[in-house]
Amino acid sequence: MQIGIIGTGSVGSALASGFAAAGHDVVLGSRRPETAGSDGPPVRSQRAAAEGGDVVVLAVPSGVVVDVAADLADALADTPVVDATNEYPSPRADRSLAARVADAAPAANVVKAFNTIGANRMTDPVIDGEPATMFLAGDDADAVRTVATLAADLGFEPLVAGDLAAAAHLEHLARFWIHLSGEHGRDIGFRLLSE
Repeated sequence: MQIGIIGTGSVGSALASGFAAAGHDVVLGSRRPETAGSDGPPVRSQRAAAEGGDVVVLAVPSGVVVDVAADLADALADTPVVDATNEYPSPRADRSLAARVADAAPAANVVKAFNTIGANRMTDPVIDGEPATMFLAGDDADAVRTVATLAADLGFEPLVAGDLAAAAHLEHLARFWIHLSGEHGRDIGFRLLSE
């Protein structure tokens, strides 16, 4: 797949590295591509990365993700759009970030994912011999399946947590992960066990 990743920080760079290693074509999108150094995938403008992506990942700071989605709404139409962002320490609105991203880009197929583990484990999610669970939430079944495939490509065990309304739970889970990482370090992940 052609994957556009908006954001060149730790999460965006880790996902870019992982997806490229899995054989996908990746383009990073930056507000200032001329100043963004990258030893890996090419860095283009945010719009160029969004327009060229079969899947687009939003990996920008939580304070700007809704504005970025609104600015790129036309380029994100009919595209699986992964919201990988989190608000910390507490949310600024009653609705999840993912729901606000969907409002800003109403024709996009928003999926919440890649937000419940640290960037340091994005490309190495096997902990003590077990793959971490990557929880996903979204309304469009095809988009969710596509993102689940990408999660599996990175080594996660994908698990659909529900429709986009469940994104609020995933964002709370991410805040819990951040809390736990203060005591246990960043090499931790969640795994759902069942019989």
